[in-house]
Amino acid sequence: MISIIVPTFNEAKNIEKLVDRINKVMENERFEIIVVDDNSPDNTWKIAKELPKDKHVRVLRRIGKSGLSSAVVDGFKIAKGDLIGVIDADLSHPPEVIPDIVRRIREGEADMIIGSRLVKGGGTEGWPAHRKLTSKIATLLARPVTHIKDPMSGFFFFRKEVIEGAELKPKGYKIGLEIIVKGNAKKVLEHPIMFKDRTAGQSKLGMKQNMEYLLQLADLYIHKIKKKIRGK
Repeated sequence: MISIIVPTFNEAKNIEKLVDRINKVMENERFEIIVVDDNSPDNTWKIAKELPKDKHVRVLRRIGKSGLSSAVVDGFKIAKGDLIGVIDADLSHPPEVIPDIVRRIREGEADMIIGSRLVKGGGTEGWPAHRKLTSKIATLLARPVTHIKDPMSGFFFFRKEVIEGAELKPKGYKIGLEIIVKGNAKKVLEHPIMFKDRTAGQSKLGMKQNMEYLLQLADLYIHKIKKKIRGK
């Protein structure tokens, strides 16, 4: 079974479209879509909850909690699948590549596969120059902890055992990077995607999220150093 985690906050205009696209490409699979919503004022959680049962949607409404990474981790806790994926709700990630990513994991190519904008065949559409610059700087800062070209990606799939026993600290919004560094994946690969900027709703990125990323990086640097000292 495949569990697809979708963290949401004020994505009422996008969630049904995303669910429909996932259902279309996953029609030959056993799967669940877990919408983890931080009590959105626009009632994203309600819209998702009222979708037909044959859409395979489960909703976890979090009251008094916020943050993409912690939402994703809470989704992990209730996931039933042996393969787990994470995708943004803003339609920036293409669900159409999920079958290929899942196939590659099942065939043993990797334990975790990242939807990557920075490998051959990948790219971005509709990004302003300042977004590209910010992403490039953030990616360079992650170089000391991973060889992955696009560690900023929020679109990824992995075998459930990759996070078993991993000491994840869900701060910030780059939970994928956290799993790459702290998880049990023996091999992590990238799969090309075309990233499209959102057309509905508002981006959640701001100065607070950038500071959280720096704090997350500091923790990952320390984790990497300790691991090296232990000889692992």
